[in-house]
Amino acid sequence: MAHILVGYELGGGHGHLYRLLPQVRALEARGHRVTFFLRNIRENAELLAGEHRALLPVPDLVANIPGAPSAAPLATYLDIMCVAGFYDRQTLNAGILTWKTLLEQAKPDLVLADHSPLLLLACYGRYPVVQVADGFTLPPAHGAQFPVFRRGGRPMVDPNHVLRVMQDVQRQNGLPVPQSVTEPFRTAGRLVCSLPDLDPYASMRRDPVIGPINGLQQPLDAAEGPPHFFAYLDLQHQATWSLLQGLKDCGMSGELYAKGMNDELHRAMQRPGLTIHREFQPLTEVLQRSSVVIHHGSNGTCCAALSAGRPQLFMPTQMESRLMAESVIKRGCGQLLTCRNNTVSGLREALEGVANSRIMARRATAVAQEIHARKPQKPIDRVVDTCLTVLHEHSGAAAVGAAN
Repeated sequence: MAHILVGYELGGGHGHLYRLLPQVRALEARGHRVTFFLRNIRENAELLAGEHRALLPVPDLVANIPGAPSAAPLATYLDIMCVAGFYDRQTLNAGILTWKTLLEQAKPDLVLADHSPLLLLACYGRYPVVQVADGFTLPPAHGAQFPVFRRGGRPMVDPNHVLRVMQDVQRQNGLPVPQSVTEPFRTAGRLVCSLPDLDPYASMRRDPVIGPINGLQQPLDAAEGPPHFFAYLDLQHQATWSLLQGLKDCGMSGELYAKGMNDELHRAMQRPGLTIHREFQPLTEVLQRSSVVIHHGSNGTCCAALSAGRPQLFMPTQMESRLMAESVIKRGCGQLLTCRNNTVSGLREALEGVANSRIMARRATAVAQEIHARKPQKPIDRVVDTCLTVLHEHSGAAAVGAAN
């Protein structure tokens, strides 16, 4: 039985945990012991309440890059790393010290990591790692630098500066020293849990793209009856509040799930034709009833709606979701909500336009059929098989080392 450390350092919401839980259960079914590591424990408290596993809180080093405007557009994964502590020696050293202590206490045989750059550096040359993530958070690492993920983007930081910081901190802690910023990311396993259609690095990708962990939907026939929407939103984003008012006043029938909704808001949103859910709804069921899906652009919801053949209306809240939305829009299956149309009248026009567009509906159906025609993937089996292979290879190498 192996001890596997599973989790993520960066990212909000429930998406990362939803992606990891099926993998954890599959590994435990093979007899392995799992310890979680998570950043936003409070946000996932309800999900974790039923999970009886050891849990490690991880260092939260997220801050602005010195000298960069707070709203500066990120362009490479290295920019993201610097927002998460890699720019400053003292900050990075504190994070590596924390992870070094946690790893020495946990003594994992394997790390299964999603969007965890600090942990990858702490594990570099010491612990075997398998990465599982969507395309945006698992950038190609075969070159000496990370590629730009948005057209026309310019890196915010100098890779040479970041490399010197990484090397100095590793030497200070007596740890293996990488020769490029990408080297710690060339782990024993790298699996992209998304659709190639949504991968911002698709043209340069060398890693296997295995599909979403929670699977794909079957292509659906057009929803019967009048237009009907499903909105999956998060109330921590300020723009969501005006969108809620628009959904209440638009007059179209629909369903709404908004994370963070309280009793007062639930009462205020009541109107005929609008069903307000207090718990997240299985997408397999709600997509059958809906002619359009409104959401912030999460990978899981994009994959589900795209594979089911449902047009999407996007209100992105970060760069990753913006790139996801642009990929769907490029395929002719969605539309972006902007500041201009995120008003009651603007939303009604955009929503009715997408829900009633026969061209968009036909295009969404064609893309869903195209996805369905590809070779079927078994993503959880791929993750488990990769983990078992890496464990076997690592135990064999350790045995040879001990014999010598």
